[in-house]
Amino acid sequence: MAEGGVGGVVAIFGVAGGLAAVSALSTARIEQRVDEAIAKAESYGIDLTDLYYDFDVPGDQYPFGDGEDWMPASWKPPKTGDSKYLPTKMLGQIQIRTNQYEAIEKCKAAGIDIEDLCVPFEGYEGEFDTNAKRLIEMRKRLEASGK
Repeated sequence: MAEGGVGGVVAIFGVAGGLAAVSALSTARIEQRVDEAIAKAESYGIDLTDLYYDFDVPGDQYPFGDGEDWMPASWKPPKTGDSKYLPTKMLGQIQIRTNQYEAIEKCKAAGIDIEDLCVPFEGYEGEFDTNAKRLIEMRKRLEASGK
């Protein structure tokens, strides 16, 4: 019985180690994809500066009142140039912008009117109030035109 217990513990540690390795590889891959997406966006001339802090957050204050209880001791306030988002959210933000840019260019080339979609968000109260909704509508119009 003792051998089975030891084997079970070894198996648990093996699974935990394997999961940690997969997690590290996954994190590295997401960061690589963010770098690739940034390069693509920059090649299109898309401005990404709003995705980064443009000021140093002062001191070492936690962003939440009770953060001292659960934030890691290594946490530091963001500084100028730090990403505002974790890698997965950052990747999504960049991808929606590059996809929208590509759709806009295709619509322009096909002569499809998208002026109602390319308006500032401030004060906009239409049905296309997010980048994702605008992108979907552009794709629908492209598909409907057959071009």
